[in-house]
Amino acid sequence: MKEKFDAIKHIIGMYYIVVAIIVVGFYYFAPYDTSMNHTIVTIIIAYLLLFPIVMFYTLNYALHVFLFTLAFITGFYGFYHHSVEDHSISNALYFTFRLYLLDLADVFTQDGSSPIKYPLLLEIARWTAASYTISTIFIAMYRTLEKEIALFIAQTFGKHHIVFSYNEKNLLLIRDLIRRKERVIVVDEEFSPETENMLEQMKVTVIHASIKDENVFQISGIKRAKSVSLFHDNDQESLYVLMHLDEYIRKKNFQSTVKKVIVQIENERYQSELVSFLNKVEHFSFPVEIINVYEEIAKRFWQNHENILEDDSNLNFLVVGYERLGKQIDHRALDVSSEKKLTFTVLDHFSEEEKKGSIEVISFNIEIDSLRSFIAKRKDDYSYIFICLDEDYVDLMEGIDLSELFPNTPIYMNFTDESIEQTFLIATTKTKKSLYSIGTMQDVLTKDYLNI
Repeated sequence: MKEKFDAIKHIIGMYYIVVAIIVVGFYYFAPYDTSMNHTIVTIIIAYLLLFPIVMFYTLNYALHVFLFTLAFITGFYGFYHHSVEDHSISNALYFTFRLYLLDLADVFTQDGSSPIKYPLLLEIARWTAASYTISTIFIAMYRTLEKEIALFIAQTFGKHHIVFSYNEKNLLLIRDLIRRKERVIVVDEEFSPETENMLEQMKVTVIHASIKDENVFQISGIKRAKSVSLFHDNDQESLYVLMHLDEYIRKKNFQSTVKKVIVQIENERYQSELVSFLNKVEHFSFPVEIINVYEEIAKRFWQNHENILEDDSNLNFLVVGYERLGKQIDHRALDVSSEKKLTFTVLDHFSEEEKKGSIEVISFNIEIDSLRSFIAKRKDDYSYIFICLDEDYVDLMEGIDLSELFPNTPIYMNFTDESIEQTFLIATTKTKKSLYSIGTMQDVLTKDYLNI
């Protein structure tokens, strides 16, 4: 609650200043009458003072709630107490809701004719109700046209980032770009309602379109975009968009403003073939950078831990989990320290056990087998341990368990996002000297790191 208050306290302060000015203005300039009796004035003041509580729960709709509720309070009280004839609660409610339809029930004269002057309380009610209705209509109209407006701006002025295919990886990049006040357009065939709502709240423009639809390049304003990110879960789809994007630019024959196209490729064969293609065969109409998120995490790790490889002694590494990050940790270390003898013992789901050069692979099922028992039986001495499993919680639990077996061995764990750090800090209070994080995808999926 304190964090929320700190985030909106300036808005609350501005609210009270504006309300104070309006109240003082009413006191000096509004023609007070019998409708503004002590009871309703007390109710209105209490409402104005307590309204900021609503801001703790919603800022986007705070103005709507304020206008609707103030119109309801003043309208209901006015119709129920100040009509010429006594009306039931049901009638007073009905008359009040008519205000939101910009229709004021004339129940303040004997013959039902419009009076020259309405009670001040009803003047407040009808103007706040009208403000609520009109602002709601305009906001609904704007939201209907918001995407078209955003796309028009992108097509006309550019300087935006386009992300093809939405997934959890590029969400991290999208969030970083939005934090830096960059404009982002995301293109994919399908978005869940929850995802689309989340992106729109982040002010991200969402385009429902197939990546095979050539019109999507024009719609998303590719001509004036800053960058394009291809993060499809299927590497082939990312390559397809890359080729067709270049073909589109060549066919339309325009000078693209795209500073960089980022292509996320996890399949090593596709990655090596594309690198070879770029170096020997093709020159794209824009700069292309091929990345593997896990390789970037490993690269960043070894850049920050060069001292490990500078150790004069022979190093023996244990790597638990090899499919994604574990493989990159091994390969990057061997690349950086090609002349130094490094030994890797790797545990994962392997069809057969073998030793290739300095890497020994051993079949191990973390869901069935006990990692602690397995390592204890081998009686090997490890310089460093890397746990690169798929689940943050499993990494953390296995790391804590191994820290008891190897209290003096640094153990590095793979966390997919920074939210685990709170659990990590709490759980490692006694063993924090030996447990560390390899890094997260959030560290490398940023505007600065990717230089876009």
